[in-house]
Order: sequence, then C-alpha cells, then structure tokens
Amino acid sequence: MNYLIAGLAKSGTTMLFSRLQRALNQDQLACFFEPDDPAVIASILDQRDTSDTLTKVLIGRVKSDTPRVDEFGKQLLIYRDPRDQFISMLLYLFYDFQISGDQRGYDYCVAALQNKIEHPDEVSCRSLWDDISGTVGRAPFVVFNNLHNEQRRYWETFSPLLVRYESLLDDDWLAVEDYLDLTLKSADTEVPGEYQRVARSKGYGDWTYWLTDEDIAHTNEAWAANLDWLGYAPGSLRVRREIPASTSLDYVAQFNPSLQR
Repeated sequence: MNYLIAGLAKSGTTMLFSRLQRALNQDQLACFFEPDDPAVIASILDQRDTSDTLTKVLIGRVKSDTPRVDEFGKQLLIYRDPRDQFISMLLYLFYDFQISGDQRGYDYCVAALQNKIEHPDEVSCRSLWDDISGTVGRAPFVVFNNLHNEQRRYWETFSPLLVRYESLLDDDWLAVEDYLDLTLKSADTEVPGEYQRVARSKGYGDWTYWLTDEDIAHTNEAWAANLDWLGYAPGSLRVRREIPASTSLDYVAQFNPSLQR
C-alpha cells in the first residue's frame, strides 16, 4: 500500500507521519519525507522492494496538478485552524536565520517580536509577518490566500480523508483508524529525531491572544471561505492575555545563528 499524508506547512503533517510510521510494519516500509519532484513521486509509486510506502508532502510544493498523486492508495490531508497555522509559520520564519547565518537580521526580527509581545494589542501580526518575511526573503502575508486556495484545490482533485489537527491533539483518532484499518491512538506520540527540526507546542488556540482586533477583522473577511469550509468560527475580539515567552521568544532563540558557530 502507498500511503500519502499531505498538508500545509505547520499543520501537523510530521506528527501524523510519525504516528503512522510507528503503526506500520517497519520491515516492509519505505518512508519519504517531503519530496516535491514529480520524478521522485513517480519513483515512490513504482517501488517494488517493499510492501508499503509512507510519504509526507507539503501542499504548495506538491499541488493539485502534480502528476500521479491520485495513484496513492490511502491519502490523508491534515488541516489546522488557519489562524494558528499562521502564527506557527510566523515563528518558524526565524528558522531561515539559522540557515543563512544572518545575525543582524535575526536580532532585528527578535526586537520586532519583542515589541509585539510588549504591545500585543497594538502590533499587528500581519505587519509583523511582512516585516520578518521581508527580512528573510519570503512572501508577504497575502501568500496565505494562495495557500488556502491550493489546499482546497488539492482536496477537490484527490479526495483525501480530511483530518482535523485539533481532533488528534484531543486524542480522537477513530476516523483515521477506520480509514486506514490501523491502530494509531496507542502508538508512540514522540516525533523521531530525524524529523524533529524544532520543538513542538502540541496545543491550539494561541491565535486568540496573538491577533489584534484588526487582524481578526481582516482574517474574518479575507479568510471567510476557508474558515467556513474547514469548519472554524470567525473570531471576535482579541483575548486580553500575555503572549508567553516560552512559545515566542524562547522558541525562536533556538534559531539564533550564534548557536551554530
């Protein structure tokens, strides 16, 4: 059987991949982590050396028009509240500084993040994204509209089982287990070291105190179709609470280029 897990970046794909990997027979399994070259995907499907393959891909790098994706026998698309996924991707932008070694850019963006934490009601997460993404050379905030649309097209094209990230964190694996005919709930929850690029918070709902009232109003409108399709309610006003250092400044500290010297 060829198993395929797909999802946007920072939506729980690695967690699901790791859980499924542990549930399958290791002696008869070949694993492939985030291939995006159509030739590589074709070679996975043409494998003859193993009984099963398990592949994880990121939507955006693999798209609705990628050849032969429809040939995977079991397909899952894991999704997450787009607002939480946005915050997770915002913080993960700092990983680029670890790769580039840009200490000055890292320090500048840490200061911008510090300003957000000190003034959570005043500093827009959208503007913070554009500030940091511009520094590392990534796309501006509007890229999320493209990602959401591609996720929807992917689902419409390949009809994978939709898997809600928050349900898995709440230990609800029944639909996934029924679809795969595997026992996943009792499998080891830890992500193997070779796939563990960063510490994972394993929580949800952080967007309620990260986004400003203006951010919430904007995402309610700009992301309305995607929120409705995925079954998430529009936001109201920002929850007035502090942004914890443990999931913000402490988290991005692991990407400080000085630690790599």
